[in-house]
Amino acid sequence: MPGTVVAAVQRLPLLSGESWKRLIRALVLLFKRSLENPQVAELFRFIFLGTIVETSRVIGVKMVSFVNSFFLVKASFKQGELSYEWVSAYLEQHKVWNKSRTFRVIARNGRNITNRDMALAGNEDGYPDPVYEPSVSEPELFWWRGRHWITISKDEKEGASTLTLQVWSRNRSVLDEFIKEAREQYKTSQTPPPRIDYDWSQSLIVAHFNQADFSYDWVLDYLQSENVMADANEFTVSTKQNDVGWNREDPNQLVRYVPSSNTKQRLCWRGNWMQVEFVIGYEDSNGRTSGGSINITLHSTDRTLLTTFIDAARVHYTQASISRVTVHLTDNYGSWARAVTKNRRAFSTLILPTGVKETLLADAKEFLASEEWYTFAGVPHRRGYLLYGEPGTGKSSTIHAIAGELGLEIYFISLAAPGIDDYTLGRLIRDTPSRCILLIEDIDCAFPSREEDEDEEPLLDSKGNPIPREPVPPRSQVTLAGLLNVLDSVASEEGRLTFATTNHIEALDPALIRPGRMDLKIQYGLATTEQLEQMFDRFYPYNAELADDAGPAIGCYYDSSVAPPLPRVRLSAEALLSLGTQFAAAVPPSRYSIAQLQGYLLSWKNDPQAALAGVGGWMERQQREKQEIEEMKKRRRREAAARREAEERLEREEERRAARGSGQASEDGEVVVDSKKKEEDSGQTSPGLGVQEIVTG
Repeated sequence: MPGTVVAAVQRLPLLSGESWKRLIRALVLLFKRSLENPQVAELFRFIFLGTIVETSRVIGVKMVSFVNSFFLVKASFKQGELSYEWVSAYLEQHKVWNKSRTFRVIARNGRNITNRDMALAGNEDGYPDPVYEPSVSEPELFWWRGRHWITISKDEKEGASTLTLQVWSRNRSVLDEFIKEAREQYKTSQTPPPRIDYDWSQSLIVAHFNQADFSYDWVLDYLQSENVMADANEFTVSTKQNDVGWNREDPNQLVRYVPSSNTKQRLCWRGNWMQVEFVIGYEDSNGRTSGGSINITLHSTDRTLLTTFIDAARVHYTQASISRVTVHLTDNYGSWARAVTKNRRAFSTLILPTGVKETLLADAKEFLASEEWYTFAGVPHRRGYLLYGEPGTGKSSTIHAIAGELGLEIYFISLAAPGIDDYTLGRLIRDTPSRCILLIEDIDCAFPSREEDEDEEPLLDSKGNPIPREPVPPRSQVTLAGLLNVLDSVASEEGRLTFATTNHIEALDPALIRPGRMDLKIQYGLATTEQLEQMFDRFYPYNAELADDAGPAIGCYYDSSVAPPLPRVRLSAEALLSLGTQFAAAVPPSRYSIAQLQGYLLSWKNDPQAALAGVGGWMERQQREKQEIEEMKKRRRREAAARREAEERLEREEERRAARGSGQASEDGEVVVDSKKKEEDSGQTSPGLGVQEIVTG
C-alpha cells in the first residue's frame, strides 16, 4: 500500500504558480468554514492562548536566570563536609538564625551551645536544656559586613542538611571572602568541632595506633596526661589497677572512668583540634586481648603535625618513666600483651655487699654509653648479666632498681610459659626496643630439672620408677640452641641489657653462661653482718628535721622502755646506730636471706627496740619451723614407703592366687606355670616373655 501511494504521488504533475494560489484559497476557505463551528473555534483559541502563555513563561524564566547569573552568586554546602562546618559555625557565631520564626526544638546540653541565645539555658538541675534549631526551607537574609546581602536557606534530604548561600553581587569575590573568613574563624575557634565518622574530604590526617605496637603506650599515656576525657559523657567504669592512669587528678579514687569502645573525644592540642577514638580490644576465651587501637584524626593536612605529636608523646612517656618502671608481659600466644607500671625503687635501698650494686650500675651505664665504640671495634653491642644465688637475696629487686635508675623498661619473658618456643622467643626479642632490659628469671627451670638432693634417697614405686617429691616444673618449648641463638648469634638483636636469674647455677649448661653470653656474673648470698646493719638502718633511719613529738613516723622513734604517764623519749641517731649494731651481732651471718629478715622487721616497723628484743625468738621459730618441715618430709617418705610395701604385698598375693588357679601340678608336687599363659589369663605383664615362674606348692 505505501508503495502504491508513493507511485501515485510521483505521477502527479508539478504544480504551476496558478495552481498554488488555488490551493491556498481552498485552505483558507476550509479554515473559515471550520471557524464557523463553535467547537473548532474554541479549540483554536485555547491553542493560541497556551502558546502565548508558555512563551511568556519561558521568556520570564530566562530573564530571571539571566538576572540571577548577573547579580547573584550561589553556593551550597553539604553536611559531612568541613566547609559545611565552617559556614554553619560562622552563622551561629553571628546569630543569623535568631530572627527566624520557624524552629525545631531539640534537647541538648546548653553549656555546649555556641549561640546561647538559641538555648533556654540557665537551668542548674543537671537536665538537658531545650535548644532551638532553624527549620528547613525558611530562608534568612544576612547583612554581611554592612555591605552585602546574603540569602541563606537550609534544606534536609535523606538525613543530611544542606546550606545554600546566595550572595547579591556581580562577582565571586564576595563569596570568596565570606568562605575565607568562616574558615579562619573555625580554625581558631575554641569550640570543639563535631565528631567525624568518616572524612569524606579525604584531606585530614588520620593515624591508627595498634595496641600491639609500643607507640600505643606512648599515645595512651600522653592522652591521659592531657585529660582527653574531660568533656566525655560516655564511660566504662573500672576498678582495675591497670586503669589508674585515667584518674591522675585523684589517684586514690576507687573507680576510674575509662573510655568506652568506639567513643570519640575532641582535644585541642597546641592550637589544633584532633579527634581521638578509643577502640577497646576484646578478650578471647584464653584471656588474650587483641584488636585494641587509638585512632586520631587531625584537623590538618600537614603531616609534620602528626610527627610532632608522636614525638611529644614519646618524650612524655620517656620522662614519665623516670619516676616509674614499666614491666611488659607476654600472653599465651607468645606476644607482648600488656604492661604493668610500678613505682621506681631508689637504688640506695638495695641491701647488697659493699661495691656490688655500684659495680653493676657503672657497668650498665658504661655499656649504654659505648654504642659508638662497639660499632667502631666491630664488637656486638650486647651485654649479659647473670645473677645467681639463694632465693630471696635480692636478685629481682636489683633489676627493678637498675631499671628505675637508668630509665629503662623491663621486658619479662618466662621460658616455661605456654606458647613460647624458639620462633616466638626470637619474635618477642625482635619486637623490643634497643634500649631496654630483657629479663629471663629462673632460667634453670626451663631446661633439665634440678638434681635430686644428695641426702635424700629417691622414692620408687612397685615397678622401680621414681616417685616425684613435688610437682615437676613445666619444661620449656625453647631449646638450648634457640636460646643461645637469640643471645649471641647473628640473628640476635643488639643494644639491650639481658638479665638472667637462677637459684642453681650448677644446673645451667656451661655454654649458656660463658663470656659473650653472660658477661658479668654476680653471686647473691645470705645476709652478711654488713647487710644486716644496712637493713636495720634503712628500716629505722633518723630524721633530724622532724620534731621530737612528730612520731611514731619514719625517722622518729621512741624509747619503748618509757611507759606512760612519763613523757616519751625519742631515740637519738646514736641509739639507733647502736641498736643496728646489736641486731647485726645477734643474727648469725649467712644464715637468713634478706627477704626473711625484711619480713620480720615489717612486724616492728615503728619499734626498733622490740625488733632487737624479739629477733632471738624469731630465729628459734625459724629453726623450729625448718625442723618441722624436715619432719614432714621424712614422714611423707615413710608413708610413701609404707604404701609401696602394701602395694607390693597385694601384687604378690594376687600373683599367688592366679598361680594356684591356672597352674599344673608336677610329679614332685611342684606347680609349673607358663608365663605367657599367666599373662593371657590375668591380663598382667611379666618382666620376660617365655620365662617360667616356679611356685612351690
